[in-house]
Amino acid sequence: MNGAGALSTLREELLELRAEMLRQESELEARFHEISEAHRDSARNLAHYIALRRHDVRDLQERLTAEGLSSLGRVEADVLGAVHAVLQVLNRLLGKHPKSLEATHGGDSKTAGGWELLERNTEALLGPVPDDRNVRIMVTMPSEAAVDYGLVRELLLKGMNCVRVNCAHDGPAEWSAMISNLKRAIEETGRPCRIHMDLGGPKLRTGTLAPGPAVLKYRPKRDAFGRVVFPARIFLTPAHHPQIPSTHADACVPVSANWLAKLSPGDQIKFKDARGASRSMRVTELDGKNRWAESEFTTYLIPGLPLQAVFARGSRHAGKKDEAHVGDLPKQPQSLPLRLGDWLMILRSSISGSPAVFDRNGRLLRPARLLSFWRPCEVPTSG
Repeated sequence: MNGAGALSTLREELLELRAEMLRQESELEARFHEISEAHRDSARNLAHYIALRRHDVRDLQERLTAEGLSSLGRVEADVLGAVHAVLQVLNRLLGKHPKSLEATHGGDSKTAGGWELLERNTEALLGPVPDDRNVRIMVTMPSEAAVDYGLVRELLLKGMNCVRVNCAHDGPAEWSAMISNLKRAIEETGRPCRIHMDLGGPKLRTGTLAPGPAVLKYRPKRDAFGRVVFPARIFLTPAHHPQIPSTHADACVPVSANWLAKLSPGDQIKFKDARGASRSMRVTELDGKNRWAESEFTTYLIPGLPLQAVFARGSRHAGKKDEAHVGDLPKQPQSLPLRLGDWLMILRSSISGSPAVFDRNGRLLRPARLLSFWRPCEVPTSG
């Protein structure tokens, strides 16, 4: 692209950016009555800045620099004015008539003298510039600042210029305590410090998911070749008065206490698990009213699943068959697995979230559901 062509392209891009800034400003005009008159020029400038930062302008900045023009790198104080100044130069380089510039671009920015205004507002917000540095230090108060006066005083002595109270955490009592500690430290040290309350805005929150099925899974430890290294350890405990195992257990299974009392080391427990797979476990140890067993198979248990005791030779119950059932099991927490193209229903109701439901042929019967609600902004009261 030749020189004139490159300049024309830059001009068109800047005109588009400027038009977007003015659209952003016009959307703000209806709310100007809500803004203090002293801050309306700053509000306009902020609207222009937001419009600019909606774009990745790095490539534009490089091309402006290549042409010897301002890269718009320091425009915070007067965004529209900076863009307008570059357009003025481009128009002259391209031989545009100066009179048409006023009509096309709208004249000077409304935020003239922006750097002086920025300095005044910065000092009002963050305090005067410290004697020993050009930056201010803002510290977000931790919860401890409400009860630890020494912490607040030390921060002030170390150079803190502004306190930020994060109103998304703690509560009015803690906020008041933090501010009281700071005011006490200011009085004792004679050091100034600004106080800022950062209001927590409304947040979209998701509700609970319905608990999943009551399924208990255990499996043995295997090596890289799939060979069992350690069998799964199962803790069998009375269903009406379950106990917590004293050592690691891969699964805790509640069963009938009377049935459990008949089991001894060497006895087998056979059953079909929740998938219909034939499974067994071997009783290895007595532990009061509880029993320990081991299994070399990955197994899924559900409440009510029948367990058949096969007693070892020499047992006084040898030759008998005795059956029990798995007792109540805790329901498992579940997640909402979603793939590309899946539907997710977001509801505002008391219905708990749940995964998608499919028929036997894999057709979607009901998409995954998720409850959502808004937590409103919490505004601290003055005190």
